[in-house]
Amino acid sequence: MMTKEQSSISLLNALDNVCSSGLTLSMPEFDRLKKSIKRECSIFLYKRATPLLWAVFLGGTGTGKSLCFNALCGADISESGVERPKTQGPIAYLHETKLVNETFPLTDLEIHRIESPSPDKTRNSGISGHISIIEHKRTDLEHLAIVDTPDLDSLEIGNREIAEVFYLLADIIIFVASQEKYADAVPSQFFQRVYHEGKPYFFLINKASPELTRDEVVRFFREQKLDLTTDHLYPIPYLKNASRERITEDSEFTKFKRVFFDFCRSDRFMPMRRDSERHEARALSRKIDSLLDQVSCENDAVEEWLGILAKLYTTNSHEITTKLEQHYKKTSQDHLQREIKKIFAKYDILRKPRGYVIRIITAPLKLLGITTEKTSRDHAKELHKVRRNIDITPILLVLEQFNQQVLEQLSPEDETSPLYLELRKPDSVMSEKEIRIRIEEEQDKLAHWLEETFADMTRGLSKTKEWGIYTTAILWGLMIISFEIVLLGGIGILEAALDTILAPFVTKGSAGLFASREIKKIARELDQRYRAGLLSILKEQKDRYSRGALSTSTSPETIEMIRSFRHELGDII
Repeated sequence: MMTKEQSSISLLNALDNVCSSGLTLSMPEFDRLKKSIKRECSIFLYKRATPLLWAVFLGGTGTGKSLCFNALCGADISESGVERPKTQGPIAYLHETKLVNETFPLTDLEIHRIESPSPDKTRNSGISGHISIIEHKRTDLEHLAIVDTPDLDSLEIGNREIAEVFYLLADIIIFVASQEKYADAVPSQFFQRVYHEGKPYFFLINKASPELTRDEVVRFFREQKLDLTTDHLYPIPYLKNASRERITEDSEFTKFKRVFFDFCRSDRFMPMRRDSERHEARALSRKIDSLLDQVSCENDAVEEWLGILAKLYTTNSHEITTKLEQHYKKTSQDHLQREIKKIFAKYDILRKPRGYVIRIITAPLKLLGITTEKTSRDHAKELHKVRRNIDITPILLVLEQFNQQVLEQLSPEDETSPLYLELRKPDSVMSEKEIRIRIEEEQDKLAHWLEETFADMTRGLSKTKEWGIYTTAILWGLMIISFEIVLLGGIGILEAALDTILAPFVTKGSAGLFASREIKKIARELDQRYRAGLLSILKEQKDRYSRGALSTSTSPETIEMIRSFRHELGDII
């Protein structure tokens, strides 16, 4: 049984293992969805395991966001100013007993803890690449984390991404805009998202002139189809030489502070977290459903792709065997004829008399330089000759044709898609050297099998075959010589002619008849073995493509892990 932490890690690993071939999807969109889900899952799992309510300040550059953060916390924590963005990294005001550890969803941020600030300490502007944790001892805020974030409209992409993640982490948004900036595109669009996604929020319009009324701001947002109510809106007046102390004394800010802490009080913590969790579970479920649908389409597309690949393999398999099997069978059969004929010859009772007559008749021919003798050949040398004589050009041509068909018929058009890149990896296509090595390996297997087969046969035939040879030698007589020449063709022109001349006088042995039967039997198995060997090379190429394609699909185990989490979310909703 896995612990909750182990289960969370397994889920996040499963999301890392979600793949797409690019056959049916736009990869940039798929990658954004996958990244978004993983980030939101990380946050969801962290919040479920960490009993904290997160209140996050968001706003544009120069709106006084950090000043309002300091005023709410009651301490000069975050550096504030209008001449440039002051907050370089997120700053969290957190009770000293609450840990933000390695399970924090912003894994690329280092955690920098600072003891409770005192009046003489310099205010913090945050550190790029860090989250600064300002510790306090206030028991009334023990359940609450208040965070100042980098600006939404920061020129630094990293800062904008941090603001995005803290928005997802937030249970409550404190949105700060200034009178001159609340209608600006970036802050305005972001607030529309806050509104439409239904997160609890407080809207502070800082540096407001006396003429700016709540109704005016409400009308502006109603034109944007956002129905703000006045109890969410707090115009904070412009203060010359504004400071935490001065803004804290303002009646509007005081009202906001009172409402905020009442809204976040500890007895409301658990109901608020449950509401927030349901909201987050709903949003996450929609995204996971979309991801699972896309993964299913992609996996189906890969299965279809593998089917087409199998058809291309079958077509090229027929071609490669047609081109090569006959040549190999012929060169091998010469070897088989000599070996098997030699084995069976010892059972032919008329072999010696027939050989004696042949030697007498051919003696004069030898004096003229015409010889009928054949030298014995070593098995290993003969088999080496067979291997050496094989031309692998047809194999190379068929493999090249197969590779070309795969690229033309099965490659995605998107050059950035994973399957497109997989098909073009250097090790996805067998090199000529690899092919030669594979052919040599297959030939070595065949040679070893042949030598073992011949070794078994030279140890003698069964009594049944031996008895049959002696009886058929008498019955078949002269017909066997002609049958042997036609069937085996391994005696040689001169010997064949002499045997034909001697046929009326000498009965040919039955070795050829039985040898032909054994040749057919062995040749059939040899053919099957060689066919399998040739196809194994083409199959290796097909398998490389198959492995590449499957590496871009999502495994059933990964899908099941994500589905299981989706069911958990359904229970929360």
